[in-house]
Amino acid sequence: MPPIRIAVFMVFSLGALIASEPGAQSFPARPVRYIMPLPAGQETDVFARVLAHRLGEGWGQQVIVDNRPGGGTVIGTDLAAKAPANGYTLIHALTAHAINATLSARLPYDTLKDFACVTQIGSLSSVLIAHPSFPAKSVPELIALAKAQPGKIVYATGPIGTSNHILGEALRIAAGIDIGHVPYKGGGPAIQDLLAGRVPLVGNVVLEVLPFVRSGKVRPIAVTGPKRTPSLPDVPTVGESLPAYQSGTSFWALLTRAGTPAAVVKQLNADVLKAMQVTDVRERIAQMDLEPVASTPAQCDAFLREQVAVWGNIVKASGARVD
Repeated sequence: MPPIRIAVFMVFSLGALIASEPGAQSFPARPVRYIMPLPAGQETDVFARVLAHRLGEGWGQQVIVDNRPGGGTVIGTDLAAKAPANGYTLIHALTAHAINATLSARLPYDTLKDFACVTQIGSLSSVLIAHPSFPAKSVPELIALAKAQPGKIVYATGPIGTSNHILGEALRIAAGIDIGHVPYKGGGPAIQDLLAGRVPLVGNVVLEVLPFVRSGKVRPIAVTGPKRTPSLPDVPTVGESLPAYQSGTSFWALLTRAGTPAAVVKQLNADVLKAMQVTDVRERIAQMDLEPVASTPAQCDAFLREQVAVWGNIVKASGARVD
């Protein structure tokens, strides 16, 4: 074969090889699916839509937020676990993603093996709030009241297995008190029943209850996470008065299917971190009392593994199960 033909052949062969390498093609070349395992309209969903819009602008491709609520986030997460490993399906993982690994013995997916971390978006704080008429104003007062009235006090949260439910059970166990749990389909309905005086206590993320706290319609008892939150600096944590209390970190993370080419995961990470710096996304983060993290895939993976273990210990101590 003449030298010039050999050279041409080698160029075409090299080009074909590069094009066939996983993740080497231009990504994304078509719309991306962003699974939200919660109902539409909640604050988390609103944030996801703002982030998805900015990602779509940067990519020149539509990013479709697909709400798949139910099963304590299991339904939406299972869809992501069974999607092709190509980066075109993302899942907005909540704290329940780490909790479910221990809470349920029959998950249809493996929490750690079936997903590739893109980034931890941020950490959130939760708070135990009370109706203004509730007599206890602090954790010690709540414990004393519960011991004086065993079985008569209840607290409400979203569905069984959510972080607020598990943290409520952690409080019950650490304090050695007999209080009941009332699960709702979402945090919103629980808050509405608290405002109406139908339940005395609600555990929820700060971002959803802050307007009611500031208006005086509800009273904060304690932050249920590991540290105080900037938006409620004078509200102590449960652990400050109850050292035996255990708490994991409430978080949002963005994941995709395990086996997705490393080059695609790396690009997803870079593009999500870039989108998080856009003004409207940053403003939404500030409004939601979200502590941004924006980690690398490796850091996100290490964090998720840590939280599966931490929440696993809390779930086991509480005795909570969903099957």
